[in-house]
Amino acid sequence: MFKWLLLLVAYLPFQIALNPRPEIDLASLRLFIILLFGVWLLGSLIAKSWPSLIYFKNIQAVALSLFLILAFFSLFGAENISWGFRKLIFLLSVCPLYILVVVLANNRTKIKKIMVILVKGGGLIALIGLSQFLSSFVFGMEKVYQWWAGYLVPVFNGFNFGALIMAYPSWLVNLNGQTIMRAFSLFSDPHMLSFYLGMILPLIVVSICLKFRSKAPKKRSFAPKFPKFLLSVYGLLFITLLLTFTRGAYLAVIVTFLVLGGLLWKYLKAKKTALLLCLSLMIFIIPGTPIADRFYSSFDLSEGSNIGRLEMWQQAGQSGLKNFWQGLGLGGYSLLVEPGLGYRSPATAHNLYLDIFSEMGVFVLAVWLVLILGTLGQLFLKIGRVKQSEKYLCLGLIGSLVYFSIHSFFETAIYNPIILALLMVVFGLSSSLIKARS
Repeated sequence: MFKWLLLLVAYLPFQIALNPRPEIDLASLRLFIILLFGVWLLGSLIAKSWPSLIYFKNIQAVALSLFLILAFFSLFGAENISWGFRKLIFLLSVCPLYILVVVLANNRTKIKKIMVILVKGGGLIALIGLSQFLSSFVFGMEKVYQWWAGYLVPVFNGFNFGALIMAYPSWLVNLNGQTIMRAFSLFSDPHMLSFYLGMILPLIVVSICLKFRSKAPKKRSFAPKFPKFLLSVYGLLFITLLLTFTRGAYLAVIVTFLVLGGLLWKYLKAKKTALLLCLSLMIFIIPGTPIADRFYSSFDLSEGSNIGRLEMWQQAGQSGLKNFWQGLGLGGYSLLVEPGLGYRSPATAHNLYLDIFSEMGVFVLAVWLVLILGTLGQLFLKIGRVKQSEKYLCLGLIGSLVYFSIHSFFETAIYNPIILALLMVVFGLSSSLIKARS
């Protein structure tokens, strides 16, 4: 079963959309998660070998279960229950991946194997994104745009969702008067690609640290060999993330690298890797580069998209305050903003916390914060109680969750099947690592 789980994790960023009916798009990833979970459940039932409840006596399982239960009860106050029910079904189809990871990745060796698969998959999806970005300069932006929209979007996102992507394009960016195509790889938009790459980056960083440690010379007179492959993958992911030109990702990377660099320096004396992270951040502050210009525009309150986002935040916040305890009901925010559009309306608060607050109320928001902050706190405490190699695993997962938490101030990514699945893997690995004996 663990080998099948590895295949499923490797499949995350490459999932193909199914169209069982002309009006329905179904992420095959959701189907495979349910299928693998059903096989595991049936096998456990036949063998009468149920996992011990100790697997689920943790803050992640409790908070995640409570989040889903409260999301269900929020439907009773929703204006359009069917929309909320579809969102709930979506969550219930992906969250079982957490259980599979906790039960099947039940030791440090398996945790490391899953991290390796995530790093390799992240490197490949970043390579596709970089190739897509560069091809627009070789073959022309319009040709690449049309080819990607016509041939790849329907395969990986479905015909209906693909049409919505084309109706609300976010593939282009204007930099100093020049329009260029952003990197988005096989994802629906650059924002989701940057989410995925940003959550994988900390895992590569700690892998580099482990390689430095394993290749350290016995005699100080010889310099350790650099892990060229991992450094290349790190550079590939970091460059591709930059080329998404996603400002929320830029801010999230800065915070994540500062946190991760500080922890590496303090707890592991990994000064070379911490220095690498600091040097990587220089790209954001050197003036005159497209990356720096894009980053600095984040603080321009007169810029159109910034104004629009602030208005969305204000609207979502006001909606949450008016429906403080119960919210509008799951799926209610998009109905409030654009009632004339269908279920697949792209209208969100562009802030995960405000989105949860406005749709499901303050209690559900508190549960979500407990899930994130509680996991971070437990991983942080675990650092001081485990041996050196396990410290790296803790730091990698901390980095992934810090990135997700910061970037979530600017996007609502939990309704993307790939990002939610990756988050469930991170939560599952965190639970397994936290409960592992020191």
